[in-house]
Amino acid sequence: MKFVRVLSRLALLSLAAASFAGLTRIYGDSVRLTLPDPEWRAGRQHRPSTPEIGQFPELIGEGMLLIFYAVAGRIVLRLRLSPPSRTEGQPILLSLRQEAKISKY
Repeated sequence: MKFVRVLSRLALLSLAAASFAGLTRIYGDSVRLTLPDPEWRAGRQHRPSTPEIGQFPELIGEGMLLIFYAVAGRIVLRLRLSPPSRTEGQPILLSLRQEAKISKY
């Protein structure tokens, strides 16, 4: 019985992987990228890896791009900039169960 369950799960996983690969192939065949003209590509490839301070608009553009990626990562991926607090995820004790107090008379 356990062997049949393992085989069925393996078959289901294989089917999911095959369908994902097939859908990826269909998508890859349907998308045709248009490349920019060769002059623009040559100019882009010969840019320095870091922005030059002399070209101030480019420096501002690179900074804005960095800020955009940081905000997108924070919002979309919900990245934490600080570690979670230690009390997060722990139940709150409401002290609903109070032990019966025995009064001394």
